[in-house]
Amino acid sequence: MTVFANRIKKGTRLYSVLKAKCPRCHEGNLFVVSNPWNLKKTLQMPPACMVCKQDFRIEYGFYSGALWTSYPIVVFIDLLILSTIFWFPQYIAAICATMLIVSLLLQPWIMRLGRAIWINIFVRYDPNVPKVDPMKSKSDLPRSAE
Repeated sequence: MTVFANRIKKGTRLYSVLKAKCPRCHEGNLFVVSNPWNLKKTLQMPPACMVCKQDFRIEYGFYSGALWTSYPIVVFIDLLILSTIFWFPQYIAAICATMLIVSLLLQPWIMRLGRAIWINIFVRYDPNVPKVDPMKSKSDLPRSAE
C-alpha cells in the first residue's frame, strides 16, 4: 500500500485519502496517531488541521456518514474472499472463517479510510490556502487562524 501511495500526486483526493492527510492542504494529518491499530486512538482526530486550520469537526455527527463509505469497502473485501468458494467449495468453513478474521483485522484501517473518504467528499483541495507553521506557538498565530 505504501509503495502505491507514494506514486500518487499531491492535489488529488486519492492522495489525501490514502495518506490520511488534510483534504484542504494535503499536509496536515487527519488522525492524531498514524498507526490505525493503536486501538485506543484509532479514530482520534485533531479538532482542526495543524497546517491550514481546516475544521475536521464540521458538524455534530458528521462522521456517521463515513459508514456509507466504509461499508462498500468491507463488502468488496468479503466478496473477494468469498469468491474463492467457486474454486475450493470443500473449504467453505475455512473460507468463511478467513473472511471473518480478515474483516476484523482490517476494521481499524477501514474505519479510518471511510472517514478520509467522507471528509474528502465535502472538502476540496486548495493549493493557495494560507498555511500556518505548526511549530509556532498558539500566541504567534494571527487572530484569523485561531
